[in-house]
Amino acid sequence: MLINDVIYSIIIMTIACFLGVFIANLIFEFSLIQLISKPIIPIMKIANLPTILSIPTLISIIDIRGGLSIISSIKHKIDDSVVISYKLVTRPFSIIPLLIRNYLPISIISLGLFTGSFYIILIFISALISMIIGIIYGRLKIKKSYDLELISNNKEKRKIDTIKNSLNLAIDTTKKIIPKYVIIISIISLLISMGFFNTISDKLDIFIRQFGFSSSSTLLISIHTISPTSSILTAGELLKNGLISIKECLLALLIGRLLFIIVMDYPRHSFPFYVSFFPVKLAFKLVTIEIIINIIITPILMIIVYFLIP
Repeated sequence: MLINDVIYSIIIMTIACFLGVFIANLIFEFSLIQLISKPIIPIMKIANLPTILSIPTLISIIDIRGGLSIISSIKHKIDDSVVISYKLVTRPFSIIPLLIRNYLPISIISLGLFTGSFYIILIFISALISMIIGIIYGRLKIKKSYDLELISNNKEKRKIDTIKNSLNLAIDTTKKIIPKYVIIISIISLLISMGFFNTISDKLDIFIRQFGFSSSSTLLISIHTISPTSSILTAGELLKNGLISIKECLLALLIGRLLFIIVMDYPRHSFPFYVSFFPVKLAFKLVTIEIIINIIITPILMIIVYFLIP
């Protein structure tokens, strides 16, 4: 990871954290929560989550960092089970930017309208299953109700005081998150420069070939483990040249996606990302639970492909 990339990531994280907390507190203080979060509140209630978490849910549609920065600012008031359930329940909302920016344009153009759309639907189905698991988890694990406020809700405050308080909380929260993020991203950058993750990928490629996949499937799985975008582009070329069927292509992409999540995404991105917001123990719980859920979900998606695609 180049130094410019590290600096860019830190700048984006700082901006997202600050704006996320600042905007959320303004929404709460000016009593706009009931107006803009009505569609989300029933989902929060079903999962036994505090209804105020509908604010970070909405913000996560724009930027997940802003949403998690709000959760981080109230972490001392809630149990780990609330954070875990929230993260799972809000998966369909937080995945929207990823689908729009990455999967939608690349998948449709490379794989074609039918195959690309089907792949995107599969990814969204996985998010919906995560939400269902999160709701069940919340109903089983969250036993008490929470009466939370992001900051003191004093209706007699002047608007300028409200803005100042929101700014102060945003600054304080950002100051807590960014130093941890800098440390973690520096460690990950060092491991990348040492070739640590490339070594893991090479070992995994050898392992994959032992399961008897076709050369085209093996190629897609191996590439996806390193770069999902490159894998989708490669899959498009293989489809155009008749070197792989639609069913085989989708199955290979799903397997590659799971391996990417386990080997690359969560160790390199998700775990450092969560540690920036939460204690290491909770970050480890989030990563472990999400890996287990993806291991459960992937066979379900593969069954859908197997029976629906000729």
